Amino acid sequence: MQATFPHLALWQDVQFYIAGQSLEPEESVTGNETIVPTMRGKWMASAKFVLRGEAATLQWQAFLAQMQGRIGTTLVPCRSRYRPKDRNGLPLPFCSIGGIAGSQTFEHFGFQNTPVNRIVLASAAALRATELDLTLNDTTGLRPGQFFSIGERLHRVQLHWRPSSTTNRVMIEPPLRAAAPAGSRLEIERPVCKMRMVSETEGLFDQAMAVTPSTPVNFMEAL
Repeated sequence: MQATFPHLALWQDVQFYIAGQSLEPEESVTGNETIVPTMRGKWMASAKFVLRGEAATLQWQAFLAQMQGRIGTTLVPCRSRYRPKDRNGLPLPFCSIGGIAGSQTFEHFGFQNTPVNRIVLASAAALRATELDLTLNDTTGLRPGQFFSIGERLHRVQLHWRPSSTTNRVMIEPPLRAAAPAGSRLEIERPVCKMRMVSETEGLFDQAMAVTPSTPVNFMEAL
């Protein structure tokens, strides 16, 4: 099943990286190494969350139950330090879900903000494409090193240039997992990646009453 990522968990440490982009180097008799690229690179994520209060703790336990170890998948938000800005150069919000102050909903749900189409594809992009033409609606644009997602798939910008006064083009990694039509929305406020847990014991935490629970968890991209 696809579980909803718990919005009450407080991010503490987080790393997103791509693994498996090349085979293990082979060394010749002269000592030269051969690096062989592959097409199987996928996102990995390691994070640590603080669970503050009853609502956050129960929500996380429900999330673990829904994930069923390595069986379930979820859209893991990709948190990074320096993210895109809006057209006025102001920081974009990362949290897209609001709760009820001083209370909790019985099923742990929140109220999601309406998404804004800040960037869309200016032209269709094929499967495995690594260059995208963009239309900027409400942002100063994507800088190399920043993350975005299209649908359930996460990408990172390698290069950004303007081949003409009206065209913004980016080179990305990894290549597109699926073809995308013109007008497809790029999520730059809260990019996500479809992932599953690396092991059956991810996300466990100390149930002692005297401590504020914190939990490490590792994810891998679900392809």
